[in-house]
Amino acid sequence: MADIIPDGIVCTAAQYARFKSGDPSIYCINRSESLGLLIVTQIGLLSLVSVCYVFFIIGRNVVRHMLHSPDRKVSIVQEPMDIFMLSLFCADFVQALGAVMDIKWIHQGVTEIGPYCTAQGVIQQLGETGVAITTLLIAIYTFIGVWWRIGMGKRAVNVARIVILTAWAFVFIMVIVPNILHANAVDLYQGPTPYHCWITNNYLQWRIWGEYFWFWITLAFSSFAYTLLFLWSRGNITLNEYSWWRFSIHRASKFDTHQSTRMQSLVMLAYPIVYMMIILPLCIVRWIGFVQESAAGGGKNRIGAAPTLTVIGIYGFSGLANVILLLTTRPNSVLFGHKIDYSPRTVRPNVGASAGAVVAGQFSSSYKGQRDSVGETDGGDPSSDLGRLPSRSSAGGWA
Repeated sequence: MADIIPDGIVCTAAQYARFKSGDPSIYCINRSESLGLLIVTQIGLLSLVSVCYVFFIIGRNVVRHMLHSPDRKVSIVQEPMDIFMLSLFCADFVQALGAVMDIKWIHQGVTEIGPYCTAQGVIQQLGETGVAITTLLIAIYTFIGVWWRIGMGKRAVNVARIVILTAWAFVFIMVIVPNILHANAVDLYQGPTPYHCWITNNYLQWRIWGEYFWFWITLAFSSFAYTLLFLWSRGNITLNEYSWWRFSIHRASKFDTHQSTRMQSLVMLAYPIVYMMIILPLCIVRWIGFVQESAAGGGKNRIGAAPTLTVIGIYGFSGLANVILLLTTRPNSVLFGHKIDYSPRTVRPNVGASAGAVVAGQFSSSYKGQRDSVGETDGGDPSSDLGRLPSRSSAGGWA
């Protein structure tokens, strides 16, 4: 006798029979779950459109640079943070795309294995792991720039390129290799989990090392870096000029005139901090689910649809949040910034400079003008350049 399909289930009788028999390759979605999944998909679409707007800004600036820059030899990528931010938005795009793919499951009323399911699992992991690792690199770079006062020159750009290429190569290996190894395995590698496709609970180690380990390490390091650099910005920590590992902790001085400048240098930490707030609820819920699934005697995830879809929805705001941060900090850089003024301008000498220092008709963008004034506004401290996303400091290289 065929199972009676309850109200709210939109899958077919055959699909529902497979679902009720415990077939892990299929999950029938009820109407309330479809509504929650629709909200998650809309959030993902909002992030996707937001990131596309950033790509429009980048494309527009690239064209302007090619058409109007008087110095064709100058690269549009000026600082390491340009590379890190470009990587972050690429990962945000992939992650949001994976969320938008949920529209198929909403339409069908069922999550089921197949090429589409596998593609979504791969795209989700590429995007989510890419965002986590890139956010970690931004936190590390910000901490190094302030604490070690390095990473500001042309050599740093080359190092950043190598680091990002290595990171993405690692992400692709961690995602693609397990899918190839377990493509024909009896236990499904990619399957319903249950509202979208991802790594099934048969491969907990790949869930952790391929994605969640990077969530947790990003949370841990971002918390560590923010705590120390926040104390430094308030004047409670003084760094040793000659030894990066030496510092002293003390009360902040009431006569400290550089506190606002130091606070500006922590702007880039906003990305890891916002990421921490977005990812923490998902990590908690997923960890509880992992513990339940790994229980002796064949455990099962007993977390309901409402909390699961809520934290997934919160996490889906990642791309939108990063775009908002970009637009509010709005760097005066060639790649991400406002319209650059490439008109000729006369460089005025500083007090005491010789008249021969004036070069009439020299082309200079407002971006370069900001770089030339860095030393006058922050006392020459290269760490404060990090507050300008990204800056162009002529002081120092990677080492």
